[in-house]
Amino acid sequence: MVMLQRAMPDARLRAARGQGRPPFGPMWPQDKPLQQDASNQEAGRLPQVSIVIPVYNEEACLPSLVETLDRFRAGFDRTTEVILVNDGSVDGSQAVMEALVADRPGYRICVLRTNVGQTPAMAAGLELARGEVIVFMDADLQNDPADIPRLLETLDQGYDLVSGWRKNRQDRAFTRKLPSRVANMIIGWVTHVHVHDYGCTLKAYRARIVKPLHLYSDMHRFLPALCSRSGARITEIVVDHHPRTLGTSKYGLDRIFKVVMDLAVIKMIVTFSDRPMHYFGLVSLMFLGFTGVTTGIWGWNIAAGWREGTVILPTLVVLFFSSFLYFLFMGLLADLVIRVGRRDPSEVARAAVREVG
Repeated sequence: MVMLQRAMPDARLRAARGQGRPPFGPMWPQDKPLQQDASNQEAGRLPQVSIVIPVYNEEACLPSLVETLDRFRAGFDRTTEVILVNDGSVDGSQAVMEALVADRPGYRICVLRTNVGQTPAMAAGLELARGEVIVFMDADLQNDPADIPRLLETLDQGYDLVSGWRKNRQDRAFTRKLPSRVANMIIGWVTHVHVHDYGCTLKAYRARIVKPLHLYSDMHRFLPALCSRSGARITEIVVDHHPRTLGTSKYGLDRIFKVVMDLAVIKMIVTFSDRPMHYFGLVSLMFLGFTGVTTGIWGWNIAAGWREGTVILPTLVVLFFSSFLYFLFMGLLADLVIRVGRRDPSEVARAAVREVG
């Protein structure tokens, strides 16, 4: 068991930030290199599969979760590691995790200093993952680890992402299933990447596809859309979904607003991330058109000797023309930012090209 603790003096934290480490990412005690767990040292190689599980106040679920994972790993024919990411739990989750994995090889604990949310917690675990395949799942026992082999078998058929589909979802219809169904339809329509269950955490990814992504907010539910931009081949399979019997759900209807806002961002990323000037230029041209129309009406009024609109029309002309300039320069600035921060084409090629033979 390797435990990574997110506690360090302020001076070291400032130094880490100066080196470009993310504020939520894992920190290594005394900056020692990561060590392989005992099972991997015996095998002489890194794990083939990394299972990343965010944990937030799941004290009651953890014993059953680890027992279920043990049974799955015992009959699995690939080397695995399990990364439990403690997302700032305030119950006894940390103590339970430490006790459970103390004598179990292949488990690692990443401790985040405070609760940062599911997506940043997944990103922290992803940063630590060493497997060629990354599997995300929840800690609430509603996902079944027994579905992981089927995800990987499908992945081996040439896919880069296999999404779980909770076809027989065991949740409340009004507060969970209905909003999720509507959200999945809208997300598919906006992103043009159609899967039945964006909200299902249980998914398998090739590391080269998912590791380059920058995850924040609630972006984990949009991973299929983000991965599709790298040319990922995506499919889905039906997975089991169990009713929650331990602990309490951390989600409510308030997440709908976050999903809507994130969807707008995803639409921008998917459509205009490589060409922001196309979007800002379109909006600026719209305001330029408004400027022209308003100027024409103002000139017509002056020529006709009408006094109506002598104040409001010139104000609108100034407002629309200022908006035209604002969006035009925003587009130019966004283009410059994209060019400066653009990934090396060779990195994109390594992530997107699939070797044959």
